[in-house]
Amino acid sequence: LRQKQTPDEVKLGMEYREKDSFGNTALAPACSKVECGEYSCPAPFELKTDGTCCGYCWAPDHLVAADRHRVVEYNATGFVIEQCDDAPSTCKGPGANVVRCFKPSCR
Repeated sequence: LRQKQTPDEVKLGMEYREKDSFGNTALAPACSKVECGEYSCPAPFELKTDGTCCGYCWAPDHLVAADRHRVVEYNATGFVIEQCDDAPSTCKGPGANVVRCFKPSCR
């Protein structure tokens, strides 16, 4: 049995339909409703617009080094401290993704 849709459900279905009654696409282009702000890319970055709605600033790795973060052994720096008792339970583990707290090393 097919349930009768409310007018709001019909309107929603029409808004997100894939094809109209003639088989033509009813889908808007992906970026048609995206409004891009004004921005500029500082040197050595350049604006790239390959397949994106608004573009992005890009520079090759040999001009701008990427941050290649590496995981270190527990307390390899000597700055690890115990978590405070008020820390959210999601920070306390279990597992490999337990949050580590560090004492500040300001100079």
